[in-house]
Amino acid sequence: MEAVRTSMRRASRKSQVRVLTYSRENWDLETYEVFGEGRDPSPCPLCERIGFYGPRMEDPGRRYRQCRFCGFTQDIDQEPEHYEPAAHDCADWPEVARAPYIWWASPSVSTFRCPFCQQRAVVSQCLMARPIDQHDHNWWKVPQGRKRSYYLRFWENWEFTKGRMFL
Repeated sequence: MEAVRTSMRRASRKSQVRVLTYSRENWDLETYEVFGEGRDPSPCPLCERIGFYGPRMEDPGRRYRQCRFCGFTQDIDQEPEHYEPAAHDCADWPEVARAPYIWWASPSVSTFRCPFCQQRAVVSQCLMARPIDQHDHNWWKVPQGRKRSYYLRFWENWEFTKGRMFL
């Protein structure tokens, strides 16, 4: 019964999330709060997990927010999307928190260059379950409601995310 209630709550949040707006001002504010003020991380607006969600930036200037737990992704001035979790099967692909590192692929992309072996990977051949949909996934063990310093230390424990995770 609890699984049904959880599924219904998630469906309700998905319909609410579809109408979220995300402006450059929103991104600037979130980024300042996290990096400038060192505030504790916010929960994902979709799955409500803490420690996986926040503002992100890629060169040449793509600004967005993303949850690395459920795949919720929203670029500035765009509708939210749900990215697909992928993991390449090369020998160099890392683990993070005792689970394969997740490459979140946009629904509009069919391939990506593996950042570890540099080969072109086909998304459909690399798909895996989202942590939110896989209840035995190790990332469910990440405690919730902790301070920013806790999550920074947690992600620093894993070689691939050491120095790369900023909440």
